[in-house]
Formats: sequence, structure tokens, C-alpha cells
Amino acid sequence: MQRLEFKPGQRFNRYTVIGSAGVSAHGKTQWLCRCDCGNESIVAGGSLHNGHQKSCGCLKVEVARARMTTHGHHPTGKQTPEYTAWCNIKIRCYNPEAENYEYYGGRGIRVCDRWLNSFENFLSDMGERPSRKHTIDRKENNGNYEPSNCRWITMLEQCANRRKRRWHKKPKG
Repeated sequence: MQRLEFKPGQRFNRYTVIGSAGVSAHGKTQWLCRCDCGNESIVAGGSLHNGHQKSCGCLKVEVARARMTTHGHHPTGKQTPEYTAWCNIKIRCYNPEAENYEYYGGRGIRVCDRWLNSFENFLSDMGERPSRKHTIDRKENNGNYEPSNCRWITMLEQCANRRKRRWHKKPKG
């Protein structure tokens, strides 16, 4: 069996060889390596050579994060307020089981085609929420969720922009 010999500074994927780390209990040559992220690890020579071990684990985390994030608004596993707002407008308009469906989808309110299946388009049109006090609002309460009819406003402003309610007097009896 041939022993793999590497030189300090030699690169394998994200690892740079620092020096020899001896032999494992199983007789495998091991190498002290520094990952591009700064972590140091002891890696079997064969795993370096055949590319089986590419990093200290940081690459796996980056790949998983990239797979889950297509729009930059889910980087830590937590949804951003913008992404939550986009999800909620679709739920209100299309899920009959949603708490307020009757006031949105039940009245015919829809989400425009541009936003329906694209958070990127929604974010591009609406921009980021200006502050924690802002929520998504439709300028015309009977209009759809679409760029020309939506804006970020505070809850105080939104309270003044509600549909007028019809109050019925109870019959005297």
C-alpha cells in the first residue's frame, strides 16, 4: 500500500495542508489541514486525495443554506417579515380554511400573477419593509394584491383605511 505524501501549502478543495499529523490507529496517514473558513482539522490522506472530504463541514452548511434560500430572505432558517407578508397574502386569498379568508379570497380578492408564485417579484416591487411598525396594505380595499395597489404602511395608517362596516340596528322588541 502506497503512502500518500503531501507538502505544506498543497490544496485539496477547501483544505490547505499544514503538515503531517501522524498515522491513525488503522494505519492511515493523517494530515493537519486548514479549511478556507479558518478551522483546522486532521484529515486522512486518502480522503484528501480522492476528494471525499472537501471541507471541515462548512461547505455542507453553505450548500444546504443555498438550497433553502433562493431570494436571500431565509438565510438563518427564520423567515423575514417580507417573506411572511407574501405568504400571508396568499393564504388569505386562496385558503378557505384561513381565519380571515371570508374578507379576502371569499370576497374575490386575488394576488396578481406576477407575485403569486414569485417572492422575488414581490420583493422587487414592494422593497423591504421600512420598519417593524409597517405592514402590507391595499390602497383600494376591494382591489387585488398587486404592485399598483399595495404599499407598506403603519398599523395606525392602516386602521384609517378599513372597509366601512354597515351597522344594523336591532329591532326593538
